[in-house]
Amino acid sequence: MKAISLFSSLLLLTTSALSSEEMRPASFDHEDPKRHLDKRIEFPDVKGNMSNMIHCFAQIEKSGKMQDTGCLVKDNFDPPFVTAITKAAKKSLLTPAIINGKKRKIYLQFRVEFIAKEDERNIYLYLNPANTENVEAYGYDHIAAQRAIGKEPWQDVCPQRAQYILIARAFVGEDGRSSNPSLERAGGIMPTADCQNAIKETLLQSSFTPAMADGYPVPSAFVEMFGN
Repeated sequence: MKAISLFSSLLLLTTSALSSEEMRPASFDHEDPKRHLDKRIEFPDVKGNMSNMIHCFAQIEKSGKMQDTGCLVKDNFDPPFVTAITKAAKKSLLTPAIINGKKRKIYLQFRVEFIAKEDERNIYLYLNPANTENVEAYGYDHIAAQRAIGKEPWQDVCPQRAQYILIARAFVGEDGRSSNPSLERAGGIMPTADCQNAIKETLLQSSFTPAMADGYPVPSAFVEMFGN
């Protein structure tokens, strides 16, 4: 038996504090249920009771299509689950994000939890990457801030061939404005000061949908990886 569930709090799109016509995060509840990510993921063939959390990211087009979906692999147990997610993403659609009344392409960070217990197979989706400070403040299933993407300063300045990974952090207010960007090297070379400044400028220039908790916009910490 295969049962697939979503936390209802992830599906809140309108609130008294924030009009969905002006500002709305991307969500998994597209109007066509057959295109929902949860309907497309096939639970890998595993035996026994288990639980596995996969951290993923994707670019969500204005149409709601998922592009460049990827997931982090922690160990040898993860690949079948990652494959199931990325394969399903190719045929899934999301309700797109709206910023200032317009649909926007955004960078989405999300998690997929697989739980097998006895004969049941459950999949849970979370619209956040589980940043510790945000989880402590708003709970496990809050909606994280989402960054609108496009032509960005760092793309013309940072290395095209050299390998590097930087963890960028910023504060995103409940109005969707970012501030206080910072960078931390996570792998590869340390890019030039010009590249680092361009990434910080990208965060400051970007538009965001604010984090959402219990249907209301809230200030949050935003974390994103930049690299090549």
